[in-house]
Amino acid sequence: MPPPIAQRSGSSGATSIDGNGSRRPRGRSIPGLAILGLVGAMPLLGAGPSTVGAATSRSPVHIRVDPNVPARSGASLVVPTLDAAIALLRRLHGSRVGDEPAVIDLAGGIHRLAEPVRIDAALGGRPDAPLILRGAPDGSTRLVGSVPLTRVDTPPPPGAAAGQRQRIVGYRLPAAAANQPSIGVHRIHPVPSPPLGLELFDEQGALTPARWPNAGWAKVEMPPARAGSKSGSNAGSDPILLVPRERAESWLAEPDLWVAGYLGQDWSYETLPALAMLPGSGRLALVGQPHYPLRDGDRFFVENALSELDAPGEWWRDAPRGLVFVIPRTGADALEVSVAPSLIAIEGARHVRLEGLTFERTRGDAVIVTGGDDVVLEDCTIRWTGARGLVITGASRSGLRRSVVAETGEDGVVLDGGDRQRLIPSGNFVEDSVIVRFGRLGRTYKGAVDIDGVGMRVIGNLIAHAPHLAMRFQGNDHEIAFNEIFDVVNETSDASAIYTGRDIAAQGTRLTGNFLHDIKPRMGFEVKGIYLDDMASGIKITGNLFLRVQQPLFVGGGRDNEATDNAFVASSPAFFLDGRGEVWAGPPITSSENNVRAAFDQVPATRPPWSVRYPRLAGLLGDEPLAAKRNVFRDNLLIDSEGPRIAEGADPARQTVTGNRRVADAEAARASAASILQTMPARSDRAGFVPLPVDRMDRVSVLSRIPALKRRAGTLLSRDGSP
Repeated sequence: MPPPIAQRSGSSGATSIDGNGSRRPRGRSIPGLAILGLVGAMPLLGAGPSTVGAATSRSPVHIRVDPNVPARSGASLVVPTLDAAIALLRRLHGSRVGDEPAVIDLAGGIHRLAEPVRIDAALGGRPDAPLILRGAPDGSTRLVGSVPLTRVDTPPPPGAAAGQRQRIVGYRLPAAAANQPSIGVHRIHPVPSPPLGLELFDEQGALTPARWPNAGWAKVEMPPARAGSKSGSNAGSDPILLVPRERAESWLAEPDLWVAGYLGQDWSYETLPALAMLPGSGRLALVGQPHYPLRDGDRFFVENALSELDAPGEWWRDAPRGLVFVIPRTGADALEVSVAPSLIAIEGARHVRLEGLTFERTRGDAVIVTGGDDVVLEDCTIRWTGARGLVITGASRSGLRRSVVAETGEDGVVLDGGDRQRLIPSGNFVEDSVIVRFGRLGRTYKGAVDIDGVGMRVIGNLIAHAPHLAMRFQGNDHEIAFNEIFDVVNETSDASAIYTGRDIAAQGTRLTGNFLHDIKPRMGFEVKGIYLDDMASGIKITGNLFLRVQQPLFVGGGRDNEATDNAFVASSPAFFLDGRGEVWAGPPITSSENNVRAAFDQVPATRPPWSVRYPRLAGLLGDEPLAAKRNVFRDNLLIDSEGPRIAEGADPARQTVTGNRRVADAEAARASAASILQTMPARSDRAGFVPLPVDRMDRVSVLSRIPALKRRAGTLLSRDGSP
């Protein structure tokens, strides 16, 4: 597994696009509103005497955003764009009339943005009166980072396949999309990617750049090694792939060809530009070295080749002419292209609420929160992003609640905050939300939730349908509880649903009451449920339920981990521990060249508050630092599951394995997830096992009782199609 790589976030200036695709520069005048001349006369802006103490009792300033209503003032303020509303609010604050709480109501329908709308510290609210951006009550308000495309009567270039030409339709791209240097970006591991060049959408969702093969994967075949080089190494030069000659020939003129796949490892998805080589050679060169050396048999595909435009839902960009050629899906020829890098950027603001809004179709991250405090998204939907959904860094008490995140290009939500040197928690959170089909463009280390820092909460969420992990946590003292996770790591190996590793000081996290089920590898692969990788230590795993999970608890050489009162059903081996710190090759933790040691040296482990919070960690280097020791596997229930397995290098005598009960029950292995939840109390009672809180584990049932979430999630909260 690769070492964790620091997260980044970014944002940029603000303009908007109206319904006709015209740009509206930020800060323009607002038609029909002599706004500064009116602020003193507006009843909502504080009629009668006012004092600081009376401010909390004032009615809020209401600004309505409605592109279809002329701008006006009076009892309410109406402006055509969210940019205009923010500009108005800023001017009200500047005129010292804006002490009152503010509510920006956005009308139902589409609000188009070309650049993120910025909310800074000056626009934040108060604890008792936050700044609120609120959508229509029926959930129809959409902040959209795409614009419609206009169809053109232009035939595709000669390179299009003869049998497909009648199906191919041309569209004119706006300059923002036509001028992008490439359609794609380099993606690798947890490194967040910059906004991609462009992506096309119809009413069903994102379309796909024309690719080979249309589905599944091709397999890497490398040319014979040159004299004096290692066989198949491709070392020292851009790697070369052998591909069918007729295809390589058809790709020769492609200026923006991309290769994507599991290059070098089955847990390492990467995208790289490529070039077809000399005519007749049947060779494709990657532009740049992949992170890991290529191997014969690695899975990959090629995209953005005109000759591969042969299936509904595929497209190819003709950059010189500013066109895109598409084979539309049936009944879906109204297309849009993403132009906005992101939609909302909240920077240093306090007490902000985004309520009942949908954010979609961005080239990059949808919503970015940097610094500040108490910034919360509630009853929102985030979908079809080119990168991440919601990114919160350096903030406190901020997060996502009762919302849906789906079809993100990379992570669903990123939480990073708190003061790790002083172990001060951030209080950031993701609660009672549905997060599915994330990591669709960057497929590895792009989880539903990625957390770092101190004191995050990930509680009560439904997480499913992803090629790699559901959750990655680094840092200290997080709470991960009552989440239902299934159908993840479904195309990768040596991977897990929940992952942490390579930082022995990242201790204190509690995983409680989670329900992991139906996490199984494809043929020839192996996966885990919870993976404490490469010396991860000091983690408590209590009261969780595992159903049909391969290797549900896997500890890679760590210490002081505790797994108690968990239930394992058809999940084997229930607990695995190895001693990699003592037996694996590479620099040991006592060496400054060791990744785990480098992470340990970044924290003040021998000084308070660290030495008080983690007294054993303070003495690590004098306490057999290579050894896997003091791990606990106690009072667990194993139903039709194998018992603990302790591998080479880990001494069983240094672990505590006691009080576990094994029950043979083949019927349980075949039961549905819902059935297991219903019958677990009886099964636990028969085995003398402490009952699990199953009433909180079935998130499909629990979340479906939240009206706003049920409306937004729709079929995502159904059991249909789920194990």
